[in-house]
Amino acid sequence: MTAPATGRLIDIRRGALSDLRAIDFRSPGRDYWADEAAVHDRFVAVWAGLDAAAWRLQGAAPSDAGGPDWSLLDHVGHVVDWWELASGYIADVVRGSAWPTDDDFYEGGDFNALNERRRGRFADVAPAELRARGRSAHDRVVAIARELPLDMIRSDAAWGWVHQVLHGHAIDHLTVLEPWADALRERQIGNDPFGPDPQPVRVALAAGIDRFWTTATAILADFDGLMAGVPDRSWIAATDGDWTLADHVAHLAGWFDEGARALEAHRAGGSWATLPPEGLDAFNDRQVRAARGTPTTELRARYETALDGLRAAIEAMTDDEWLDPEGFSWAYEDLHGHVRAHHAMIGPWAARVDWPSPALQPVAQSR
Repeated sequence: MTAPATGRLIDIRRGALSDLRAIDFRSPGRDYWADEAAVHDRFVAVWAGLDAAAWRLQGAAPSDAGGPDWSLLDHVGHVVDWWELASGYIADVVRGSAWPTDDDFYEGGDFNALNERRRGRFADVAPAELRARGRSAHDRVVAIARELPLDMIRSDAAWGWVHQVLHGHAIDHLTVLEPWADALRERQIGNDPFGPDPQPVRVALAAGIDRFWTTATAILADFDGLMAGVPDRSWIAATDGDWTLADHVAHLAGWFDEGARALEAHRAGGSWATLPPEGLDAFNDRQVRAARGTPTTELRARYETALDGLRAAIEAMTDDEWLDPEGFSWAYEDLHGHVRAHHAMIGPWAARVDWPSPALQPVAQSR
């Protein structure tokens, strides 16, 4: 039976995962679909701010079937895979079929071997494509599962096939992915490229420059998505740090200008620019304060104009400038590195910006 509330209140979207595990989601007194929406919000926020290279980095968790360590992409692909599978077997049940058995899927009950074998289905899927595929699969499985009566979902026959693909599965993977994603964001803020040195080398200069621009396109698109997803009213709201989103965008635009000026001055025959004599912290503070009060539309336009200027300056770089660590730094640090770092800083905040206010609920435990 289910005991009365223990007296502890948690918010599913923000509370400790250990507390989520104490919730009896099967209790008839719970709002099953409100719980599912809250857990799902938390799941899709886990990768906020991380770039494509971070998704493929192995080490999130060891394989339970003897394969290579799993990455963020492997975990998310696995969850999406089961949303897609569940859409099929739940639809069959809605049409009158029985619930599947373990042998129908696990071939002798070896769940880990099945998941390791299916892991390769997602190996070549780009993170952006996987996110889109996940949105579609989740919408589909929830719509189909909502056709089931709640007493059927809570039954012994159905619970493991519905709940474990929705709330339960997400919570299981969040236990691994939340600390892993937090660590990756710290590395991204520190400008870890999650791979080989991004600076081109002479023997493969053209390919290195192409890689620079291909990567830049993805990085900038991700940050554009972040900006577009935050309503204007929230641009001046507090983020997870001292700055607002408007502050971060103004800062990025300011350094796009600085990078362009440094590259253009060197091309005109000058020496490479040095960092501000007042120190980076004082310079950045002055830069951000000067931009405060700028309307969001004007700030976005300033960002785009400054970005265009930096792109043009980088496109005009000579081969020697690409190969010069100082020249490459002005291009890479002010574009890739800087945007990646700030995306990681504010991505989790942006993912939460439209979440409902904390809704504290009692933790009911089984006994």
